[in-house]
Amino acid sequence: MSKIWKMGISPDQFIADTVNLSDDEIGKYFRLLCYAWKNEAYLPLDIKRVCNIVKQCDEKSIQYLLETFFIKDKKGYFCKAQKIEFEWVVEKSSKAVESANKRWDKPQSERISERNANYSYNNNNSKSNNNRDINKDISNTFDRIWSELKVKRGTKANGLKAYKKIHDKIKPNKFLNITLIIDKFNLKCDSVKDQQFIPHFSTWLNSEGWTEELATETKDDFNTQNLEPMRNLDLWKKGIKTQKDYDEDIVKAFKENKIPKDAMLKMGFSV
Repeated sequence: MSKIWKMGISPDQFIADTVNLSDDEIGKYFRLLCYAWKNEAYLPLDIKRVCNIVKQCDEKSIQYLLETFFIKDKKGYFCKAQKIEFEWVVEKSSKAVESANKRWDKPQSERISERNANYSYNNNNSKSNNNRDINKDISNTFDRIWSELKVKRGTKANGLKAYKKIHDKIKPNKFLNITLIIDKFNLKCDSVKDQQFIPHFSTWLNSEGWTEELATETKDDFNTQNLEPMRNLDLWKKGIKTQKDYDEDIVKAFKENKIPKDAMLKMGFSV
């Protein structure tokens, strides 16, 4: 496998997920993520080996980080979001190498001829057709997405306007694809019992709602059923939602006037 250089990270999501950690624990967590990225998104199964990755290891602290942010399988510990991104990067890198090899396998004269032909065609024909084709493709794709949403919150026009901003990121073989958007928004709808708190689809798209890891997705992984429902109320009041929080608990707290409206909006709820 070709060397993978860049590890993507969302600062806002990282800060929200680690708000209850000490500076020392944040440093250890980030070091574990970096190690995993260089090892196919996995940490070793042996806790002592994991402790060797960080400096001044506290096994109790390491155990907490693994239980909170990582999932265990036969190969080791992995962070779900990081593993998905790693697999996408590997796929993209492999395709880039394959494409480059195909180009350089051609005779030089053929490559030059193709470049000249493509340049001429693009200048003479594609400018007038590209915009029309792109708009048609965007409209058709969004129609499919809209038709498969369980709950159509907000107007279709606003949804289309928001979708146009991310359309170029939508690719069949990429992490962000049509199926993901449909499934993630429908899962969001299922996680909110009171439909009035489901975000408008345009709002959900603008806030990159597909990156949210809902509690319904992580319940089994993190054993959340025994946690106190209102344990993170102070964070909710600030508009911060963690991976272990259930939408129904947050909505309940809002109905009891324990959370301000602006905090609900920050967490992606429609109120």
